Amino acid sequence: MTASLAIIDPRETTRVVEFNDAAALDRELAHGDVAAVLMEPALTNIGIVLPEPGYLDAVRELTRRHGTLLINDETHTFSAGPGGCTAAWALEPDMVTIGKSIGGGIPSGAFGLTPELAERILADPSADVEDTGGVGGTLAGNALSLAATRATLGEVLTDEAFGHMIAVATRYTAGVQSVLDTRRLPWNVVQLGARAEYRFCPEPPRSGGESAAASDTALDEYLHLYLINRGVLITPFHNMALMCPATTEADADAHTAVFAAAADELLGQAGS
Repeated sequence: MTASLAIIDPRETTRVVEFNDAAALDRELAHGDVAAVLMEPALTNIGIVLPEPGYLDAVRELTRRHGTLLINDETHTFSAGPGGCTAAWALEPDMVTIGKSIGGGIPSGAFGLTPELAERILADPSADVEDTGGVGGTLAGNALSLAATRATLGEVLTDEAFGHMIAVATRYTAGVQSVLDTRRLPWNVVQLGARAEYRFCPEPPRSGGESAAASDTALDEYLHLYLINRGVLITPFHNMALMCPATTEADADAHTAVFAAAADELLGQAGS
């Protein structure tokens, strides 16, 4: 006899709020049934969407007022620097989660808790705090994952390395912006620490909805193909570049040159 798994519509257990909309968050938390807010300090999967001034402070104030835990997912926003956005922006979440970037790509995951939340969890004898997934799961604490994490955090993603990566990303961003300015392209470029991305709209999107509306599949494919045919490979989704410790200023400048040529051909200016 096979046991059946109940399928629950996530709309019955989850409330979704657009990023940078504190009023909408307040409205949804007012129901009194939200245990935790899970969010990135800056959106990344839909493209980089940075928080507006005061937004993250409002999120923290609202979650405390409504008795809701705040969980920051730093899996991607770890690019902001050592400690991710939580450290770079002096945020105060109740919990932080992070993924395989701390293991150099080896499947791994970690979470951090405030002392107060840790005490609440450890005081509950029914709390399941052990991972029983074994070797192979993304979040499984196996020996290989732990060794990779120790090596990555101790030897690769150091404070010095982050300083270098962010400096190269800043040069990359300035190069892209110079192309947009000189060609008068109605696009924008946004940087999050060691990560940068250009979007096909005049102003950076302020929400996931605006970011989705700014996508252009044809332009994406054109730029990715143009770049890769000339030796420049950026992430295969969006138009995002993530610097690594080995990335150099020359690499950033090489992208600027190819990006400029792509823009000129797109505008019909090549050879003029």
